[in-house]
Amino acid sequence: MAAREVGQLMLDWRKGFPPGPARMEYKDAKDVVTEVDTRSEEIIVNHIRRNFPDHHILAEERGEEAGSAGSPYTWVIDPLDGTANYAADLATSCTSIALAKGDEVIMGVVYNPFRDELFVAEKGQGTLLNDRPIRVFPTQRLEKALVCFDLGYNEEKAVEQLRQATFFRPRVRSMRILGSGVLGLVNVAVGRFDLFYHQALKPWDLAAALVILQEAGAVVTQNDGQPANYLKPSIIAASPVIHREFMEALAEYRKTVNGKSSQ
Repeated sequence: MAAREVGQLMLDWRKGFPPGPARMEYKDAKDVVTEVDTRSEEIIVNHIRRNFPDHHILAEERGEEAGSAGSPYTWVIDPLDGTANYAADLATSCTSIALAKGDEVIMGVVYNPFRDELFVAEKGQGTLLNDRPIRVFPTQRLEKALVCFDLGYNEEKAVEQLRQATFFRPRVRSMRILGSGVLGLVNVAVGRFDLFYHQALKPWDLAAALVILQEAGAVVTQNDGQPANYLKPSIIAASPVIHREFMEALAEYRKTVNGKSSQ
């Protein structure tokens, strides 16, 4: 499987360096890439091209590659999510591969080699973690929820995320930032986090995790409450009760912000 092959590359490449940060390049002012990102993407794309030559590809490092004009299928690839973590020798990163039919994701795979955890979901078939079914945890009160969020590289939205975190902090049990949106999302599916939210994710951050969450029983929406879509940047994912209470609190936050801005 391509995901496990990439995971082994991630582990092997880290072993070839002494402890501490590894060499990386900057894609822009803050977003980084390593040799493993590009090599991992090549491995995954080669697997797809051998088996599904007609399918389209949307990948983080190479962008869009068209398949046959009539094909409705697109593979959405994040070869290494959490690159900054990986380059800093923090074991919080993964690879993410999804298959979409039109704008609906029908299959998703996320592999975290540092924990040897393989999340797999197919539309209508449930979610598996290392071949065992998983479900979101049924926490019943927002104040008992462990919430994860992330900042991304959009400065305006990152600042807004921090404002929201300040508002939500006393209303939840605790909050975490992982530095990997994909792992934050799939950890909701397995019940480690009760909720994950973000305002500025890319399609390759969202696609695989989206179907994994849906098949694990999560409610997954955009910030405005509309159904989540891997082509839209915002996401709120949680068990049903926690999602509802979070959306109610988010509406309260927006009233507070709007009230201050009108003064």
